[in-house]
Formats: sequence, C-alpha cells, structure tokens
Amino acid sequence: MSQTGDSSSFVEEPASPEARQRELERQVLGLEYRLRTEHSEAEMARLALERELAGMQGKYKQCMGELEAALADTRYLYEQNAALEARARAADEDAGGAAAAERAAAAEERARAAEARARELEEALQAARGEAAAAGRAAAGAAAGAAAAEQSGLLRKYEAEIERQMGELRALAERLAEREDEVAGLKAQRVLQAHRSYSAEEVEELGVLRRTLQEQLALSKELERANLEQANELKRLRQRSESQQFLQLENSKLRARLEKTDALRQQLDDLQLENVQLQEKLTKWEVYQADGSSPENVLHEMALAKQERLALVEQVGKLQLDLNNMKILNDELALERNQLLDLNKKYESSILNLKKLNYEIEQQKLLSFEECKLLRQQLDDLSEVDKDHTPDTRDRKKIQTLVDTYKNQTEDLTNELKKLNEQLLERSDLDGNPRKRRKASDDLAFNYSQRLNELQLRNKDLERRLANSDENASLLEEKLRKLQSLNEKKIRILQLRNNPLLKDQFVKQKQLTLLKQENLELAQQLDAQQGLEAVPRSVYERQQYDIQLLEDELFSINKRTTRLKEMFNRKSLEFIDAVNSLLGFKLEFQVGGKVKMIPCFKTDRYLIADLQTNTLKSNLDKVMPEWDAMLAEYVGKRQQLPCFLAKIMLLLAESSSSQ
Repeated sequence: MSQTGDSSSFVEEPASPEARQRELERQVLGLEYRLRTEHSEAEMARLALERELAGMQGKYKQCMGELEAALADTRYLYEQNAALEARARAADEDAGGAAAAERAAAAEERARAAEARARELEEALQAARGEAAAAGRAAAGAAAGAAAAEQSGLLRKYEAEIERQMGELRALAERLAEREDEVAGLKAQRVLQAHRSYSAEEVEELGVLRRTLQEQLALSKELERANLEQANELKRLRQRSESQQFLQLENSKLRARLEKTDALRQQLDDLQLENVQLQEKLTKWEVYQADGSSPENVLHEMALAKQERLALVEQVGKLQLDLNNMKILNDELALERNQLLDLNKKYESSILNLKKLNYEIEQQKLLSFEECKLLRQQLDDLSEVDKDHTPDTRDRKKIQTLVDTYKNQTEDLTNELKKLNEQLLERSDLDGNPRKRRKASDDLAFNYSQRLNELQLRNKDLERRLANSDENASLLEEKLRKLQSLNEKKIRILQLRNNPLLKDQFVKQKQLTLLKQENLELAQQLDAQQGLEAVPRSVYERQQYDIQLLEDELFSINKRTTRLKEMFNRKSLEFIDAVNSLLGFKLEFQVGGKVKMIPCFKTDRYLIADLQTNTLKSNLDKVMPEWDAMLAEYVGKRQQLPCFLAKIMLLLAESSSSQ
C-alpha cells in the first residue's frame, strides 16, 4: 500500500467500545448463569424445607391426637372416679358394719388419691400440649437440618412422656376396676343383710314369678316348634327351587341343541344347492371341450400368453425410456446452443461497458482526490475553531484515520486499475485470439467492479454509523440538559397504613435493593477473580427474604383454607337441617358411600342406603306390618325410592297423630 506525506502513521489505540461491550456481555452472561444456579439451589432448599415442615406438622398432629386421647381417657377416669365415690358413699350409708365403713373410707381415700393423680396428669397433659404446640410452631419456622433434629428429639421425648402417662392411666384403670369389684361386693353384702328373712308376700311373689316363668317356657317351646315347622317348609321350598333350576338348565341345553340342529339343517341345504350348481357348471364345460382339451391345458396356455405379454410390455417400456432420453439430450443441446449465443452477445457488450467504466473510474478518482482535500481542509478548520474547547481526540483521530484509509484505498484501487490495464494490454499483444482477450478483459472488469462496489458499500456503512453516533450523542446531551434543569417536587399522598399497593411497592423496593447489592458484590468478586467457592452475604440475605415471603404466603393460604373448612362445615350443617325440615329425614353420611336416614316421627328407627351396592337396610319393618308390600311395590316394581320414602313419612305421621 502506498502512502503520501500527508497521511498519518498507525497509532496504537485502546480497546474498541465493541470489544469492551462484548466483554461486559460475557460478564453479564456469567452473572446470569450464576444467578440462575443460585435460584435453582434456593428452590431445592425451599422444597427440602417444605418436606421437612410437612413431616414435622404430621408428627405434631399425631402428637396432638395422642395428647387428646390421653386427655379424654383422663376425663373418663375422672368421671368414673366421681361415680365410684358416689357409689362408695351410698354403700357407706347402707352398710351398718364397721368393716364396710372402713372399706368405704379406704375406697374414698383411694378415690381422692386417684382424682388428685388424674388432675396432675391432666395438668401435665395440658403443659405437654402447650410445649408440643410451641414445638410445632418452632418446627414450622425451622430453616436447617439441625433444628429439625432437635425437634425430632423433643418429639421423641414427648412420645416417651406420653407412653409413661398412658401406663399410669392404665394402672389407674386397673385400680378403678378393683374398686368397682369392692363396691359390687359391698352391694351384695347389703342385699344379703336386707333380705335374710322372707315374708309371706315375698313367697307369693316368688310363686307368681315361677308360674310366669313356666308360661314363658311353654310359649318358647311353642315358638320353637313353629320355628321347626317353618324350617321344614323352607327346606321343601329350597328343594323345589333347586329342582326347578335344574329343569330350567336342562331346558336351556335342549334349546341350544335344537338351535344347533336347525343351523346344521340349513348348512346341509346350502351344500346340496352348491353341489347342484357345480354339476351344472361341469356339464357346460363338457359342451365347450369338443376337441378333447382339458382345463389344465387351457390354464397352461393362458399362463404362457401372460408371460409373453409381460415380456413385450417390458420391451416397450425400455424403448419408451430410450426415446425420452434422446428427447432430453436434444433439448439440452439446444439450450446449450442458445446459452453460447447469449454469451457471445454479452462478451461483445462487455467491451463497450469496460470502456465506459474505465472513463467513469478515472472521473471518480479525480473526484475522490478532491474530496479528500476538502475533508482535510475541513478538519483543519474544525481544529482551529475548537482550540478553546476540550476536543474529543479519540473521535478526531478516528475521523482522520477514516479519511486516510479512504484515500489510501482509493490510491490502491487506482494502482490496481493501472496494473490490470497493463496486464490486459500485455495479454492482448501476446495473444492474437480475440475470444481469449475478450474473456480476460471480462474477468478483470468483473473483479474491478466487484472491488469498487465493496468499497462503496463500506463507505456508506461508515457514513451511516457516523451519522447514528452523532445523533445518539445529540440525544444524550439533550437528555442530560433536561435532567440537570429538572427540579423535583415532593408530593405527599394520603394513604392507609396497611395499603396493599404500598406493601407491594415496599416488597419490590426491598427486592430491588437486595438484587442490586447482590449484583454489585458478585461483580466485585468476579473482578477480583477469587478462587474460593463461596457466595456473598447479600445472596443469602436475598434468599432468606424470598423464603420469608413464601412463608407469609403459606400462612395466608393456610388461614384461607381453615376459613373455607369452617364455612364448608357450617354449610353442611345448614344443608342437613334444611333436608330435615323439608323432607322429614335427618341425614347422616357414613363411610363407604352409606347414608343413614332417621325419620322425625320415629327417632329410634332408621334407614341405611348403600349407594355403592344399591341396598337398603332398616328396622322400620317392626313397626310397619305392610313394609314388605310397600318395598316390593315402590322399589322392586316401580323403581321409585322417593315415593317409597314419602309413603313411609305419611304412615309415620298418621300413626303419631293417632297416638
């Protein structure tokens, strides 16, 4: 590359903004990758904490259930103790002996001791319940494995305490059983002392009682005899039913055999008809074989004719393919001839275009030299004008470098054009063939025009980038002036203390602050290039804040779920009351898809409907003699269970009004 005296030498410049931008982008990508990694690790830790929290809550619920059961047992023992104490007082009043009084006093003392022990156990259970609730709340806020281990140890300690208290409760139950036995003995002694001498009235009552027992015994024998008769009748009915089932089975087998016989008869008729048709075809064939040829000979000749036809079809296909190939070759030759003619015309026109292009390039060269002079003169004028200001040396050097590069490329292009023209002249002198000379000149003109187009496109690109840079600089300066001239005014707006929008803005502001601090520390750690595998404290604080937000959200969800459960229970009770008041049945939904219906007129009677097996169970048949008839009519025949229930309600209402 040739250089003039005015062109400046190459100067080392700092890294370009594009390189720094790429470096910053790589750093940002690295930080984003590390941020995503931290997010995934935090999510995994949160899921582990949720699983541990669910396990602790399950253990807490189990512990609370055991505590409730122990408390219920304690209350039951307390009630039994009170009842035994009352019975002991009654036995003390009834028994006149000193031994009975001493036993009653001892029993009363043991009852008081058991009551005191029961109260102590109840207080211990309440304390354990409070400690278990505190442990459950502490377990819900635990964030590490050590806290979970401590809570599990505490739960094991509570379980051991509960087992110990259950053992004590069982011992108290045994003692209560012993006291009940003693009270029963005292009652028996009191009864013996009160009934040692029987009067005449008692003897008469005993006789009446004996006669009543004899009558009941006779009645039971009659009922037993009637039961035996019914059993024999039932056995005879079962034998008849079995014989009827056997006859029905034999009848179905005979019917199946009869149907098979009909099918075989139909098949025999079809075969006979087919035989007749085949005999007719055979007679027709005998008419056509007058020359004595058999069907095998005819089939052989037909197969030979098919093979010959296939061979002829294959030959015709090959000939058709050869003909198509000849047509394609003829078309290709005609196309090549037309292309050669067009190429000849293009070669002739390219000579004229080269002459015009050479003249235009000379003109552009002169114009580019003049443009370079004008640009350098403008740069000098700008440098004289900007002497009082602080110039941007980097932009000036860049513009000056662009001008020098443009000038050098123009000179290189001119020299290359001269060399190409000299080579063209030498080839034209050495080679007398006009076709080869025309081809070489076409190649040189094509290369020259391609290089010129590339330089023009590059020049336009540089001009466009320069204009964009100037426009961006002017916009940034305008924004800077507006920001400097902006006077902020503080506006106070009256808001609620627990405003959801303000709370959301506070959460977002805190998250933004934590993320900025985390980004700054990560950038500092990345710039320092520390080899330690550690994360800054801001990352941990930000993750802790996210966990706190999730816990708040979980608390609100649990609160909402509890409210919905309460509402569901209340609405269920309202539904049951509405059904009871409208239909007259109190519904009780049991496990296994069963529904227990209690009528309002007979609360000691019920109907149990099993919706899975479609069965109905009731004890109303004892008060309704027409129960079986109604069941067969409305349920078995009409399949109308609502009508059956309405009929039951009408009958119960009539019976209650008549009573």
